[in-house]
Amino acid sequence: MHSRVMAAAVAVGVVGLGAVGVAWAAGGSGGASRMDDGKDLLPQARITEQHAIAAAQKAASGALNEVDLEHAGSKLVFNVDVGDADVEVDAATGEVVRVDRDD
Repeated sequence: MHSRVMAAAVAVGVVGLGAVGVAWAAGGSGGASRMDDGKDLLPQARITEQHAIAAAQKAASGALNEVDLEHAGSKLVFNVDVGDADVEVDAATGEVVRVDRDD
């Protein structure tokens, strides 16, 4: 009986991991979104929230807080709060366009 329960638990775990992989490949987060403002602008972004977070974490260090998607001048940018910095990532290219340190 114990071996059947263990086999079922392993099968469920593998299937669950497969679903996360599919969500990630489809541009999903595979986890909770940090998006605060700008969800309605997501269809206009060419990169994913996760891509923007990864770029921001290369430009600044510290705890990840919220993510906003907004217009900055003529560009659509992800504004990612990382540690004591606000990092703007171009939503079309994934390029870090500005890093502002909080005082």
